[in-house]
Order: sequence, then C-alpha cells, then structure tokens
Amino acid sequence: MAIFGMDRARRREGGTLVSLLLCAALSSAQLVNPGFEQAAAMPDAPGMWHLLPGWNNAFSGSATPDFFHLDGSLGGDLPETPVALVQPAEGRGIAGLAAIKRNPPGMPLSREYLVMELATPLEPGQAYSVSFEVTNGLWLSTSPAGLAVNGLGVAFSLEQPIQLGGGRLDLPPTFQFPYARYDDQWERVSFQFEAASPARFMTIGVFGEDAELEADMVMGDNPQLAYYFFDDFTMGPVDLGDEPFPVAEEPKGPDPELPEGESSVFVPNAFSPNGDGLNDYFSPEVGVQKPSSFEIYSRWGQLVAKLDPGAPRWDGRDMSGTLLGPGIYVWKLEWPGGPASAARSEQGAVTILR
Repeated sequence: MAIFGMDRARRREGGTLVSLLLCAALSSAQLVNPGFEQAAAMPDAPGMWHLLPGWNNAFSGSATPDFFHLDGSLGGDLPETPVALVQPAEGRGIAGLAAIKRNPPGMPLSREYLVMELATPLEPGQAYSVSFEVTNGLWLSTSPAGLAVNGLGVAFSLEQPIQLGGGRLDLPPTFQFPYARYDDQWERVSFQFEAASPARFMTIGVFGEDAELEADMVMGDNPQLAYYFFDDFTMGPVDLGDEPFPVAEEPKGPDPELPEGESSVFVPNAFSPNGDGLNDYFSPEVGVQKPSSFEIYSRWGQLVAKLDPGAPRWDGRDMSGTLLGPGIYVWKLEWPGGPASAARSEQGAVTILR
C-alpha cells in the first residue's frame, strides 16, 4: 500500500456541525467502536482490552493492551493510570499499549498491538483518509514508561493478525512515524492511502525489526516502555484527485483546514546545510496569514531553534550557533485565534542531510 502523505496537527476546537456529522458518518460506516466508548463493563485494572467490542490483542497469549475509562475504578480509571496522567481526547474511554518493552540484554523487544475488525472490507483501488488522536500522557515518577520509539503506525491486512507472545507482527505498515515520537498532549494524526486489497483488519503498533528501531529515553532514569494512548479513530473514502496532501517526501501543500484563499503553508521535508550552495537552508513558505511562532525541536522535545514566523529560514544551527548533526527534527507552527477562527498549530518533520 502506498503512503501518500500525513497531516500532523494538534486537535482543534470548533468546526462546523456539518463537518462533525460527516466525520461521524464516515467513521461509523467503516470502523467499529472507534472511540472506545462501547464496553462490556468498566475496567478496574490495566490490561482489560477484552472489554472493548470490536478490538482484540492480535490473539496474543501474553500481550495485554489497556482500556481506561473515566468511569473505571482502581487501575482502570482516568485520569491517573499506572503509566501517565491523561484525560480522553473525546468521550470517556481510551485505549493504550506498550508499543515496545525492553527485556534483559540479549532478548528481543516485546510488543503490544491493538486490532480492529472493520465493519466492511476496504475497496481495492479506493483511497481512504484515516485520522486518530495519540498521546504519551503526562509522565508520572512511578511510571515504567518514558521511552519514545520510531515506527509507531497502522497496518491493514486481509487476515486476522496472530501474535506469538510478545513477538513482532510482520505486517507492512500503511502509515508510520519516521521519528521517535513523544508528546504529553493529544495530537491528531491524519494520513491517506489507496487500498491494495479488500483488507478486513486494522492493526496499531510498531512493526519494524528491532534493529530498525530507535528508542530514545525521554522521561525517567531507566524507562522500560514506549507507551502510547489512542482515541477517536475516523476513516472514510476520499478522492485523490481533489485532496491536497502534505507529503512526507515532498514539500507540503496547502493546509486543507484553512478557508480557501486565507493561507497556505509549504514546508520542505529535508535540507543539507553543508555550505555547498545547494539546499543549504530550510525555508518554508507560510502564506498570507502569518503564524505567531515557528519553532524547531529535537526528536525528544528539546527546543533547538526559533525562526522568524513571518519569513522562516533555518541554517541548521541551534540557538547557541552550533551546527546540528544529521537526523530528523520536528517543526511547529502556531497561529493565534481570531474573532472568526480558533487558535491552531501544526507540526511536521524535517531531515538534516549531509
């Protein structure tokens, strides 16, 4: 399945009633229990994924994804979970999983997955847009979490995935984060793809080989888990001929959530500040409506540069003037709210090449 692009934007308040109803209709037509609101009972401990109709743990005998709810009790309630403080992005329930877990030296990483059987199979050749909320939550000093890992993603398959213990599911991801993502706030992630088969199952987790993964220690002295919470999945058919796609391998196109003619943002995804005169600067085009800030962060959340939001230009150096090494960095744009619009922000990744 080809990845056409992804749009990583913070969850925005507001939106028209028509758009909300449309999203709900598209979601309910394809997805089952997409916001974890349906439950056989309220959770009273971690690992109670089995209470969620429509979802399973890839039939593993040992992996135990979690279901948390505002009406839960003991270890299954919100906002204080065993790994982080978190409120639902929408509704009252959320799910979570240890995307990877460290084991003693010489042993492979353990994984957890969440699998949904779709209400109807995908239509081969049809393009779809998928979005969901994701967060690591606010870290607790008693938490075993605190790792960030690259490769967190979504895969679609014809057959029900079967996980052996905590082993890796060998599925080709339709979407995955190319960098080690970590954020204590909910973030809405969107991507588009064209269905190559009548897939019936959607799986969430990390699919790459252990050697391909980068596990960064973000919080704590010796974190053991890269843990992620999920909420509010949506999926619906789209027309690729009409959709503007922010593509990870190409400059970004117009932001589809802005009113027509109000603003457009074009953000390159890579540059090479090596002084050869070719592509030495990261120079986004922010459009007519100027943002209030444009910041660059390392993959583990450290602020490394602040750019002029009206005319951003970055030479790959941090705020002390040191040229940063090659790798993936995260840019963040923010716009203030106005009388007719809510405040909003947008994020993406840029790679420094050598």
